[in-house]
Formats: sequence, structure tokens, C-alpha cells
Amino acid sequence: MALTPAHSSSTISADAPFDSELAAAFPSQGTSDRAVRLRMLRRLHAHYVSYMAGPEEFHRIPRLNADPEIHKIEKSWLTWEDSQVDTASLPTTGAEFQDWFLATAEAHTQPEFCAYLADQASLNEIALFFMAEELVDSKFDDLMAMVQIGTAGKTKLTIAENYWDEMGEGDLSRVHTRMFEHSAQYMRKHLDNNGIDYSQLHFAEAYENASLLLMYGIHRHLNPRALGAMGVLEQSASPRFQAMVDGCNRLNVPEDVIDYQRIHVHVDADHGAEWFEGVFVPLVDRSPELLQEIALGVATRVRVANAYYGEIWNQMKELG
Repeated sequence: MALTPAHSSSTISADAPFDSELAAAFPSQGTSDRAVRLRMLRRLHAHYVSYMAGPEEFHRIPRLNADPEIHKIEKSWLTWEDSQVDTASLPTTGAEFQDWFLATAEAHTQPEFCAYLADQASLNEIALFFMAEELVDSKFDDLMAMVQIGTAGKTKLTIAENYWDEMGEGDLSRVHTRMFEHSAQYMRKHLDNNGIDYSQLHFAEAYENASLLLMYGIHRHLNPRALGAMGVLEQSASPRFQAMVDGCNRLNVPEDVIDYQRIHVHVDADHGAEWFEGVFVPLVDRSPELLQEIALGVATRVRVANAYYGEIWNQMKELG
């Protein structure tokens, strides 16, 4: 599968200094060069995924922050993402957090996109969306395990319960990543059989969405942001899963292919409520600094994911 971005080529030459490319990808002012940003984020994503390798691949797991250029990409990207957030709009007390979080999550449910999936999208379009989701969510169970580290009490138990759900409650055939891969295989075969090139999925917003939680999860000091980002993901995901179920039913997709989406309509709704009570409530009153980190994770996840959904929707509609 070709990996060439579908968008215009970068204005930065291949032999330009690395720091100049960083400045183009994540500028302090002006517009980011999307092609350079894609290149940087793809490199970062490959680095993060290598941390998640299985034990048999121990030889390729990198040492944390051993690559100075990876460290520069992370620092520049994190600074750039933080600059996109209006920190004045974030809650400053635990009492303010609930209303702010619920309103933010509600605004993140993508109702127009969901309606399109449910009522209008072709099977080609839905299959393309599946392939994009495979990139951004393939390590979610590992991330759920990672964010438990260092937590205690009700917070740890809440995350552990969610992780047990990800593990299919002990039934290997119901492990969520296995169920998703079964769906993805069907959709990948459909695209291949119809001669549809899905290399267009390699765009900057997809890699931002795929890399954000990986960065938050791998770096322990960003754990509060990981908790915030995963909480808003769980809180807002159910409508998109329901839209996928409705769209697939409309297009006569086999039942076993949409089992993953069907169970997540209710699982993520439950997880969202449990995450708020079990993770956020015990933490948001600990300190203003902790509250801000959690809120930054929420706000950044929403910004990154909104950009991703907008771009993937554009690419879906190009298929017709």
C-alpha cells in the first residue's frame, strides 16, 4: 500500500535542517505545513507503536527518549497542541469540572457525521472509516493497562474494570481488539475487492489522533492528560458506534462483522459514567495543577479528534 500523502507536497526540501522542519510542522505562529507535520507524526507514531511490541520482539523496543529527534518532535508537538487550547476556558475548580466536562463531551459526539454514517454512507465509505479507526484505536487495550499504573483505590478499580471489559471478561473470542480485527478484515477485503486505494488515510490528523494517547500513556508525567483524554473518548463514543451499527445494518453487513460496534454502544456509555465517578471525581479536587492537566487532556483530545473526523469525512465523501 502506498504511503504517499494525498495532500500537496511540503515546501521544505528533503535536506532542510531538522529544526526548520519542526518549525514548519508546529509553528509558534501561522499555519502548519501539513505534509511536514504528517512526516513528523508518522515517525513519532512508529516510535510509540514499537514500545507496544510483544515480548518476542524485545530487540526492537526502543529505550525511552534515546532518540534526540524524537524528543524534539514530542516537545514541539506538545507545545503546539497546548497553544491550540484556550486555557482561560478550562475549569478551575472540581465543582466546575462536571458541567464543563459533560458539555464538552456532548459537543464532541459529531451528530452530523453520525447521521451520515447511519443514513447515507456507502459501504465503501464505511469501510474506509473502519481502516482509519484501525490506525487510531489499535492499541487501546494496552493504553487502558498503562493508565492504571500509579493509581490507587477507586480510580484503579474503575480502570481495572474497564480493562477487564476490553479483555472480553476472560473470553478470548470476545477480546475487543480481536473483535475489531475481525470487522477490519471484512472491510479491508471489501475495499481491496473494489479496487479502492486507502493510502489516502495517511494524513496528519489521523496520525495526531493515533499518537496523542500513545504519547500521554507512554510518558508517565502526562498520565493525568491520558485520563482526561480517555474519559472524554469513552463519554462521547457511543453515538458513533450506534451510527456504525445502523449504517452497517442498512447495508446488510453480516451480524458478526458489527458485533464489536454493537457491544460498544452500551459498554462505552457505561464506561463514560463510571470513568467520571471513579476516576475524575477522586482526582479533580486534589490540586489546581492536576485539574488543569486532566482538563488539558480532555480539550486536546477533542480538538485532535474533531480535526480527524472532519478530514476522514471529507475523504469518505470523495469515494461517493
